[in-house]
Parts: sequence; C-alpha cells; structure tokens
Amino acid sequence: MSSFIASIKRAATSFNPPTLPNDNNPLKFGIISTADISVQALILPARSHPSVEVYAIAGRNPENTEKFAKKHSIRKVYSGKDAYQALVEDPEIDVVYIPLPNIMHYEWTMRSLNAGKHVLVEKPIAMRAEEARRAHELAETKGLVLMEAMHVRFHPAVARLREIIERGDIGSIKHISSTTFLPSLAGALYTDDKFALGKGCMMDVGCYAIEMIRLVSSSVPISVTSAEYDTDVHHVHNMDDNVRGTLQLPNGVTADFASKISVPPRFGIIPKLDFGVEVVGEKGTAKLNQYMFPHLYHSIVVTDLSGKKTIHKAYTFSDGDGTRPAGEPWWSTFRYQLEAFVTRIKGNKPRIWMSKEDSVAVMQAIEQTYEKMGMEARPKSPYV
Repeated sequence: MSSFIASIKRAATSFNPPTLPNDNNPLKFGIISTADISVQALILPARSHPSVEVYAIAGRNPENTEKFAKKHSIRKVYSGKDAYQALVEDPEIDVVYIPLPNIMHYEWTMRSLNAGKHVLVEKPIAMRAEEARRAHELAETKGLVLMEAMHVRFHPAVARLREIIERGDIGSIKHISSTTFLPSLAGALYTDDKFALGKGCMMDVGCYAIEMIRLVSSSVPISVTSAEYDTDVHHVHNMDDNVRGTLQLPNGVTADFASKISVPPRFGIIPKLDFGVEVVGEKGTAKLNQYMFPHLYHSIVVTDLSGKKTIHKAYTFSDGDGTRPAGEPWWSTFRYQLEAFVTRIKGNKPRIWMSKEDSVAVMQAIEQTYEKMGMEARPKSPYV
C-alpha cells in the first residue's frame, strides 16, 4: 500500500512540480510549435530548474499560440507564417526546443544552429542518419550544444540496470529483448497524410526500442537481420502500426524488438502501456519494467539460474554533487534529461548523454529496418 501511495505522490508532483526562483542569468528557451509534448518535455521540468526559463513560443496560428503562452506563463509570443524564423533570430534566446513534426526536425535544427542557438530537438533528430551527422557537425563547428531528446536514457533506473550488467551480476550478455507498446488511441493520428510528415511506428516509438538495446549493450548494432510490420489497425499504406525485428550485435549478442502503436485496451477501456527491456546473460537475466515513465513506477528484476529473484529500484542517483544533483524521486525522464542538457551547456560533464554517435546509430538502424521490411523509407528533409 505504501508503494502505491508513494507512486501517487510522485505522479502528482511531476504533473504539478514546485516552481523554483530563477538564477540571475537563466538560460532562455524558445519553443517552436505549440505541440502538446512540450508541456511534459520542457515546460513542467523547467519549473523546478532554476537555470531554465521558458521565455518564448512560436506558432503559426495566432489565437492558439496566444492561448498556449497565457496558459503556461510564457512571456514572448511569435505567431504567423514567419514565427519560427523570428524566434530563432531573437537575440534574447539561448536555446531552441523543437517538437515539430518529424520531417521538420532537421531543417529547424540547422536554422537554429546557424542562428547561434543551442538545440534540444525531439526524436527522431532527423529523417536520415546522414542528416543527423550533418547537424551535429554544424553544432561542433559553431561550438554549440545539440542533443536529440531521447529522454528514456536519462533516468536513474536505466543507469542502475546498466550498473547491474556491467558489474557482471548476470554474466556475459547473450540476448536482449525490448518492447514499446502504446494504446490504440496513440495510433489514431496515423492518417494518409502522415507519411509525408515522417510518421510511423518505427519513427515514433521503435526508436526507443532500438535505443534501449544499444544502451544496455553499450554497442552499435552490426545489422538489422530481420523485420516485419503490419498496418492491420489503421490500414494506411506505408504507415507501420506494429513492427517486429531482430538485430545482430558485436560479440555474438543477438536482440529482438517489438513496437506497437495500436495495442487494444484492457477490458475495452483501460489503455495498455508496455515498455520493457530484458537482458539474458550466461548467469541469469535482468529486466527493467516501465522505462518510459519510471518515476511513476518501475522495477528491475534480476533472476539467477536457480530462479531466485532480486528486485531493484532507483528513483534518484546516489552520487549527487554541486554540478550533478542526485535528483528527486518525482523527477521524470524529461526532468533528468533537462538536467543533463543544461549541465552540458554550462560546460560540465553530465552523467548521461545522447551523443552524435548515438543519434546516428539509431537512425541507421531505423533506415535498415524499413529496408528489411520492404517498406518505403520516410522522405528526406527538403531542407538543403
């Protein structure tokens, strides 16, 4: 019962976090688009970060943008057809956050970097691995910080799983399985026009499954050995609802993943979520349940060859200091992500990072998956 109550408290606080006073010179963030994800990914996490101010918002629809700004106490508003460019050119803004449709990520990352802004861009960072590489190379040339918002990798629970593996508790890794299942209502957005925007199960959630395999194995997949998909829920041509695939990793390690954006609800009414990664080793297994929202609840179940189970949990880090705080139990993956991003901008080393190599490797695996499925690749960015 106490565990359930603690979970409720963490959820309540994460959705209504304390507002801390800003430092004398906080980083001013500008958001391109009024997309809903920006609330959980930046606006709420920023409340409890004294070095972050959500300063500006840009949207094409003036009425919607004004409403969004008023609701979230954002003091500067850009609206209309030139709103995005006006925001990235604002000299007051230090960082641009990009939650636009997938097809627009690369263009506005490049425009923001060329305007001298640090960039936090939603996943996928681009439509192709080569685009991801070019964006990072531009950031490096300009001395700016660019990070793909692969928020699932930043939580202490994931770090604890890696620690268990690296400590040798389950021995050498033999196989990894990763799942990302979302309820049917999430896939309702998959209509005929979404292909041109770079949508699809693999682009939207399959990237998480690939990333978790990469993260726990500390390696880059050698190849996608098989992949299949179906569109049996929304029946939209070239729009994958469900994807299954296998990977070959270094040292003979194999992996499989399954991603679904159309899982039927339990009893017809309860949305079903399943985000797990299981690592099979020569001495046992380790499985992290619920890596997407681990601040609400998670468990890391380690099972040895005799069947004995040990359960681990980690809501904060154990080695907090002045530049890398331990965190709070209610911090979401997004809040830990923001902490790492700001730490890097300030010139310090975060515990966890999403590097150029990480982003490029994920995009390469996504491209290979679409090729193996015999499915048309998502369109390249039109931006040159």
